[in-house]
Amino acid sequence: MGTEISSAFVQKAIQQPHPNVANYKALANRLKIHADGIMPEALIKKRRPNESEETFEYRKQIYVSKTQEAISKVLNSLSKIRRSQDWNIQYNNSAKALRSIADGETLQDYCEVNYPQFSSITNWCFTELLKVNLLDANSLCAVVLKVIPAANEYPQPEIEVFTSEQIIDFVAGDYYILKSKDVVPVYASGQKAYNNSIYWAITTTHIIRYEQLADGTLSETLNYNHNIGVPPVQKVGGILDERKNNDIIQRSRIDSMVPFLDEASREYSDLQAEIVQHVYSEKFVYSNTECIQCQGLGKVKNDDGKFVECSRCNGRGKFISSPFGVYIYDIQGAGEQSLPNDPVKYIDKSTAIADFLDRHIENHIYKALSCVNMEFLSKSPIAQSGVAKEFDENELNNFVNSIAEDLVMVLDKMYYFINEYRYSFSIPNTILRRELLPNIAVPERFGLVNSAYLMTEIQTAKNGNVNPVLVKNMEIEYARKKYNAQPEIASELQTIFELDPLYGYTQQEKMTMLSNGGVTKTDYVISCNIAQFVQRASQENSKFFNLTYKEKKTMILPYAQEIINAND
Repeated sequence: MGTEISSAFVQKAIQQPHPNVANYKALANRLKIHADGIMPEALIKKRRPNESEETFEYRKQIYVSKTQEAISKVLNSLSKIRRSQDWNIQYNNSAKALRSIADGETLQDYCEVNYPQFSSITNWCFTELLKVNLLDANSLCAVVLKVIPAANEYPQPEIEVFTSEQIIDFVAGDYYILKSKDVVPVYASGQKAYNNSIYWAITTTHIIRYEQLADGTLSETLNYNHNIGVPPVQKVGGILDERKNNDIIQRSRIDSMVPFLDEASREYSDLQAEIVQHVYSEKFVYSNTECIQCQGLGKVKNDDGKFVECSRCNGRGKFISSPFGVYIYDIQGAGEQSLPNDPVKYIDKSTAIADFLDRHIENHIYKALSCVNMEFLSKSPIAQSGVAKEFDENELNNFVNSIAEDLVMVLDKMYYFINEYRYSFSIPNTILRRELLPNIAVPERFGLVNSAYLMTEIQTAKNGNVNPVLVKNMEIEYARKKYNAQPEIASELQTIFELDPLYGYTQQEKMTMLSNGGVTKTDYVISCNIAQFVQRASQENSKFFNLTYKEKKTMILPYAQEIINAND
């Protein structure tokens, strides 16, 4: 029997959260400051412990995140998982239980067409779940009901994500106390007085919604028996960090980027200060003109009779009419009796440190991306980077596959819970009900490497006289990526590469092989005319690109024979 939940139980949990929540928050904040572009105050203070508050405050005002872009690039690249050729959500359209469900109310209708806010669960997955998975591995996905359905209605459960900041208390497999990001506005005398916080208590049998009133008490506003047998809650998952308090604390799969992103953030703040000090022009002047307001003292008396800094000369005692900040040298103080020939000069400054820091920061970001095998996303070309390592696409696929497995694991649970909410009462047979669930295959081929990197790789292979067969496969992959949104063009290019019997040879080499009897006249003609042959075949047969290699070859052979006969 599960834990009995009451408003008093929830109130106590709010006052005494689960001890592991602090660990959750600490791990999430490591990435949050970079993902959200927040100034890492604690990191910079550790690097500059003796810096004045005034200087530190100036750093905060001018800070711009240098690392937010790296996190964004990884996130955008991983969102292409859904474009993988083998990403597929397959429903069983012959399930017997479908006969018991009203038209337009099947699981597929609800999850792929009518899902609230996102239209489909897949859209939710790559809009919200993926981001949470990367940044906060201990966050939870719970399936809740916002409104209790009428007797003749199918429930419309929704997935709500609870980050580490929103987790209050739990016993895995028993109950969860979670705080929603939503609030309920409360009005008094036509004016908004305060917002009520919302808490969810989710158990093996019920979901209960509470609103926290202005006096701190909790008011129950929804209580629903979901009849599932387990709490409809799933952790998004990541890498095991430690077991603690009968719980598994997990790290994000991109957590290894953090040390390098931290260094990039600290050094970029230094770079901003360095640019202010060593890049912008500053001048100094010799002056013997005393300030007429303070008579060269640099101070004047205020209304209270106290000496304060002169506002006209800013305490210099000397005056010069200029809208820009300058350094003023007193001629007598400098040992001069009269003005020098060039009384106004600019200070020579070295920009070497700024240049060094700029390169160093880019190297930190490159190393951060290398930690997740995504160094190809770096601004610095791999061939030019002083820290470049050999790119390994297999390692990248392994990393992306682990992310895909996390997503599919959560999706499987979400579909299961939604299915139980909607049909557990109308279809009591568990076996028949589970036939409604879709099969989600974890994709294995992702093709995340950008086309610019592939082009560089192809050119390098050609310059290195790599086997033409290998180069052909590289160009096929490039075509598939370049024209991902235009599959008909990609299929045409791939077919041209595949059917060209003399691919990779120059026209001169082809003629030499033909004259020496190394190739047949038919192969020579096909190679010389392969593009127009493929275009002609696709026009004559709309399913040409779906044919086997042998069928395609058979279809273009007569085209070559026509040219041979005409020439003879």
